[in-house]
Amino acid sequence: MIAEEPAVRLLAPLRERRFALYLVGQVLSQFGDGIYLVTLPFVMLNQGGGPANLGVVLACYGAARLAFFPVGGALADRLGARPVMLVADALRALVVLGFALLAAGGHIPLWAMVAVAVPFGILGGIFMPASFAALPQIVGPESLAAGNSLIQVTQSTSRIAGPALGGTLVGSLKSSVGLLIDAITFLVSSLTLLAIRPAKHAVEKTSARHEDEDGDRLRTWRSVLRYAVSSPLVRMTLLTTLVFNLAAVGLIEVALPVFAQDTLGRGALGFGVMMAGLGVGSVVGALLGPVLLRLRRRGLIALCLGIAEGLAMTGIPVGSSLVVATAAMFTAASLQGTVNVFYMTLLQRAVPARALGRVMSLLVTCAGLAYPASALLAGTALGAVDPHVVIIVAGLGVSAAFSVGFLSKPYRNL
Repeated sequence: MIAEEPAVRLLAPLRERRFALYLVGQVLSQFGDGIYLVTLPFVMLNQGGGPANLGVVLACYGAARLAFFPVGGALADRLGARPVMLVADALRALVVLGFALLAAGGHIPLWAMVAVAVPFGILGGIFMPASFAALPQIVGPESLAAGNSLIQVTQSTSRIAGPALGGTLVGSLKSSVGLLIDAITFLVSSLTLLAIRPAKHAVEKTSARHEDEDGDRLRTWRSVLRYAVSSPLVRMTLLTTLVFNLAAVGLIEVALPVFAQDTLGRGALGFGVMMAGLGVGSVVGALLGPVLLRLRRRGLIALCLGIAEGLAMTGIPVGSSLVVATAAMFTAASLQGTVNVFYMTLLQRAVPARALGRVMSLLVTCAGLAYPASALLAGTALGAVDPHVVIIVAGLGVSAAFSVGFLSKPYRNL
């Protein structure tokens, strides 16, 4: 069952100074995002902003971030992913520091909050595609799978620990202190990126592999879009990303809390337990991702895992049991984590270096567009049907998206 691809040593990238610095920086950046996520609402609510103003600020932040995903991808392709990330994190540190000074001064008017949220969203939108495109410039092709696995493990951990730390800081200290710590994390992240010297062999190999076949045809956005449509790998990855987020966001953000409250009768505690199962499952799946890359017929297996992930989601409401729901969340997240590492590594290997940033921006744009649509659809549906119906439909949608991959011979034979 093992393919010719060499065995992946999971911790091998950590022996490379470039990757170790990169990983530390990304952990800190993720922590900063988590702290900001918790601190922002309480800064507004504690200073008289109210829920309506909070909604305006979050909407401005989300819209700005979504609008600048393509810009971030284009800048990463033109200037290099690492420099773009470095500048974005340094500027985010300044923005958050300004926010901290405003919070320390007392009441913050709505216009000032928007003036902070919009550039923070813009910089986040620029940063994210570059972060997905940076790894091939830091490690060699043989370390991409292990690198993606370690990054996903730390990201999953940071998504849990960052908000928890933010909540602790807000609960025990002033919100402005939490924002100050947030600014420091972005500053340190930018310094770690500054200390990295790109792996020349990785860049040269990637560029040489595609130089003859691509020439100048991937310099424009139109040519990149044509490439994305013609590539089975890119096309199907964009489709599954869009459908997965359409299904999963509404399930996790809307249907699961209602299910925990109304069906299970466990409220926030039950929802927290299920989310803990999701977090642990994501870590386990990330660790298993490199193994999938070594199997024969790995493309076919990845599609089967994606279908199984959707079916696992449909098992969440079975028996109206918190134990079953948590186990189903753990299983679905494990499968998703494995598939994520698999497809991300293949994209980083296959997409021409000069277009990788823009392709990654298409990927995050699909996820970003699906977020509000999914939440709205789930919220509307829950006004007419029980949460278990929404959960089952979401799971079947994920399975259906991966099933389409069987129609593409190049995709199932990856």
